[in-house]
Amino acid sequence: MPNNKSLQTKPSTVELIRKFQQLFSDLNHKQIAERLVKLVIAKPAVSRAVLIVERDSHLYVEAIASSGRHEPLVNGLATSLSRLNYLPHQCIHEVFDSGEACKLSATDIDNLGSLFTQKGARACYLHPILEKDHTIALFYMESEQELYQLEQAVQELDTVWIFSSLLVRQIIDMWHHEEQSERHRLAEQALWASETYLNAILHYSPALISVKDLDGNVVLASDHFKHMADIDESGFVGKNVFDVFPRDIAQSMWDIDIATKTNQQTYEVELDLMHKDGSLHTYLMVKFPLRGKEGKVFGVCTIGTDISERKLAENALREQQSRLNYMAFHDALTSLPNRSLFYDRIYHGLARARRSNSRVALMLLDIDRFKIVNDSLGHDAGDILLKAIAMRLTEGVRDMDTVARLGGDEFVVVLEGIHDVDDVIFVANKLLATLSRPLDISGHSISATVSIGVSIFPEDGADTDELLKNADIAMYKAKEAGKNNCQFYTKGMNATAVNYLLLENDLRRAIEQNQLALYYQPQIDLKTGDMTGVEALVRWQHPERGLVSPAHFIPLAEETGLIVPIGEWVLREACKQKKIWLDTGKNVGKVAVNLSPRQFRQKNFPGKVEAILQETGLEAKYLELEITESCAMEHAGETINQLNQLNQMGTFLAIDDFGTGYSSLAYLQRFPIQKLKIDRSFIHDIHDDANDAAIAKTIIGLAHNMQLRVVAEGVETESQAEWLRAKGCDQVQGFLYAKPMTAKQLESHFHNGRFCFDGTVISLESRLKVGA
Repeated sequence: MPNNKSLQTKPSTVELIRKFQQLFSDLNHKQIAERLVKLVIAKPAVSRAVLIVERDSHLYVEAIASSGRHEPLVNGLATSLSRLNYLPHQCIHEVFDSGEACKLSATDIDNLGSLFTQKGARACYLHPILEKDHTIALFYMESEQELYQLEQAVQELDTVWIFSSLLVRQIIDMWHHEEQSERHRLAEQALWASETYLNAILHYSPALISVKDLDGNVVLASDHFKHMADIDESGFVGKNVFDVFPRDIAQSMWDIDIATKTNQQTYEVELDLMHKDGSLHTYLMVKFPLRGKEGKVFGVCTIGTDISERKLAENALREQQSRLNYMAFHDALTSLPNRSLFYDRIYHGLARARRSNSRVALMLLDIDRFKIVNDSLGHDAGDILLKAIAMRLTEGVRDMDTVARLGGDEFVVVLEGIHDVDDVIFVANKLLATLSRPLDISGHSISATVSIGVSIFPEDGADTDELLKNADIAMYKAKEAGKNNCQFYTKGMNATAVNYLLLENDLRRAIEQNQLALYYQPQIDLKTGDMTGVEALVRWQHPERGLVSPAHFIPLAEETGLIVPIGEWVLREACKQKKIWLDTGKNVGKVAVNLSPRQFRQKNFPGKVEAILQETGLEAKYLELEITESCAMEHAGETINQLNQLNQMGTFLAIDDFGTGYSSLAYLQRFPIQKLKIDRSFIHDIHDDANDAAIAKTIIGLAHNMQLRVVAEGVETESQAEWLRAKGCDQVQGFLYAKPMTAKQLESHFHNGRFCFDGTVISLESRLKVGA
């Protein structure tokens, strides 16, 4: 039986509670965890103590204490158990599951491996902390002494174990409270941010944004509504559409709101709304239902975007496309159908004739001695004569007949529904008489005559080309017969002295006798003024005609197929010249070569390009190949395949004459191109023609949005260059900077391997300084 003195020295339970309350009062959860492991590490037998707590079905290491030389090292972690090494994870999970203590001897530790305990540990003890028979925490203890010594220390910590369940619960509750506080803080911050964002959007957004309740009353609206002519400074909130908009517009809005609520779907409509400044703006109004958590509609949201500029650009582009479509099928001088429309008209005319078993007469007319008019009175007089001839031809035939200009001074008349040759003779004589009436041209009375050749379907040909060929032969027979008469084609006729054939023969000899030459026109960077490359342009140095422009022989080359060897010659010579410039240290940038449609459509054209590059020793990265927009869109799938092969070789690719064709953006974005070239027709009147300006601006924006560079062709005035620079155009070429020149002429502008602007070449930098 213990004596009274020993009973008096043992602290009572009340004293222990007071002691622990004093020890842990006013501490947060991290500090409580640190105090608990510090009490455990105070035992000499314990070298490391770890408190592991279960929170929300996950195990967290709250604190770790290690014995030090002078005082223990304590760290509060609150880190997931799975992220830490040097702890026996499996044993820890087993104790949490079983609620029973676990001890490990030196042998057990060796079996676990070096990654599960601290180095030097000879004994481990895992003591669970229970709450209602559920393990809510455990103390993991290591010792560098024997296991029995660690067990003795565990027994001496009974008081700590008793109060740990209370303190661990306090740790868990504190964590939960802190998490809830943080979530509440984040929710308040998110709400504040949402309100701030919403207010900023409503205040600064250039869009009409509104929310209406089910009765049509506006409960929220952006400040942009104050720009509307019918809304005062008090805004749109608290009103409905009938309060502020004209009756017809309000009714339209109301009907769409009703449909949005009733059908519970999104609607789009374009509305023209008047601004306070009197300008009329087009808005794209998107209306969609607003639903609550239960999915029930409680209102309608409207977002209106000002699309006025886009509509203007679209209208301008549509008008331009319409104009280009007309230009594509009509002669620019006489407004008559051109060769393309003629082929379309006669194709349908022949089809009708086959069905009705009737005839079609094709009359080919050529103006007699037209060259004399041009040479003596000038080309303006020649143009006046051509327009007068066109007008008289149109007046001299029926509405159902076709009058077309094939080119130069050559016209064609197609007469349908012919049953008797006498009808054709009557029309031919009528036209000969009408066209021979004197005309007043440039103060001179001119009597122009024509020679007419006639072929009849089906006797003289089964298709258009055969009919044209035979009418052409008959027409030259008419010229041989003294001009100003009509000849019908008959079998056995021979066309003699046909200029067309002579020109074709001359062009064939031009290739064989090296009469072709390359000229180079610099391309200029608008920002730096440096030359970024040159475009190779072919010229024909005819021994008798002199320097022949491509406009005169390229169409013939296309039609006869000679464009293929010409194009191959141009590509080879351009690559040779570029290699010479590289070898001599002259930096001219890339050399650009135009590809004709027939050349580009050749079988294995990429292989031909690769062979020429290997032959000339030029790397593909210095070569830029240009195809026209119309060529690119013809057989677009084949175009993409060809361009991909050229792109993989490393060549630079560009779309030439952009804006004159009918590109589909769906195809355009699939072309592996790096550059768009704006056609010169849009540049010429860029200051005076709003449509041209809108299209050029649209092309520049489109190119930059697609990460493409954009080049403007035909820049001839400083005002054009300034406009393009202001709109962000990257490069330009044209007579303002430099005319096409031979390789030697271009080289004369090089100093120290760099192209310099002097003489006939105008420096961009010098012009900028003058302008300043």
